[in-house]
Amino acid sequence: MKIALANAAEYRLKRAIYKLTDNPLKGLVVGTLATALVQSSSAVTVITVGSVSTGLLSFRQTVGVILGTNIGTTITGEIAALPVGKLHWALLVVGCALLCTARQKAFLAGAFCFGLGCLYTAMHGFTALAEPMEGLAPMQTVLQHMEASPLLALLVGAVFTAVIQSSSATTLIAMGLLNAGTLSLAAGIAVMLGANVGTCATALIASVGSGRAARWTAYTHALFNAIGALAFLPLIQPFSTWAGTKAMTPGAALAHASVLFNVISALLALPFSSAYGRWVEQRLAGKK
Repeated sequence: MKIALANAAEYRLKRAIYKLTDNPLKGLVVGTLATALVQSSSAVTVITVGSVSTGLLSFRQTVGVILGTNIGTTITGEIAALPVGKLHWALLVVGCALLCTARQKAFLAGAFCFGLGCLYTAMHGFTALAEPMEGLAPMQTVLQHMEASPLLALLVGAVFTAVIQSSSATTLIAMGLLNAGTLSLAAGIAVMLGANVGTCATALIASVGSGRAARWTAYTHALFNAIGALAFLPLIQPFSTWAGTKAMTPGAALAHASVLFNVISALLALPFSSAYGRWVEQRLAGKK
């Protein structure tokens, strides 16, 4: 899905980031839509870090985009939570057929359909694997510790996401375990918060060897996500109780919780983004 969407829209995506981020609110909207379009907050953040490194964007322009990437990446969980039933088999068949065509647009449509079908197939697989995994003694120990300590669950989500380089994949796995009853919603939300932190590893790696402004862009992404996750940690229990009443399945509840958490975090940070951007730029100018 990522390959199909990125190939179809990468040029327009970069152009929008360059031209439509003159204030934090526009940056937030652009970051949200761009991430939803390419299904990867890491990809948009890396593009942003690279743009700052080459001087195409100022640091101040990136703050809103960073806030928006966290919102946009939640669309994957919402898609996965849709009750498609056996429709994923049709998506796989149609996708395979279109992948065999020579026309670029049909090929990209096939890549998207096949990727979407794989996403739903993977969700079924996570749910089916949950019961046999739960029977393993090491997994039982890990799950028990995660249930007892939201902070540990957050750390597990952060490390796992940093290793596999995808917060969406971590959230989808947690959704599968939730639907199978292997994981509680509170622990799943803690894992989701950790995934938000772990996904910053990609941008931090991309900023190595770049200029100071590019490194500050990556640092800001990590700082914002870490502060948001830790600040929300004490509210997990009441939040999970509320989210559980707003969805048909535990997995869908986690998807909705991810959207709400990231929207609230971004809106709380947005009023301070301009002042923060000016402060960082003053520091950068002072060190030149």
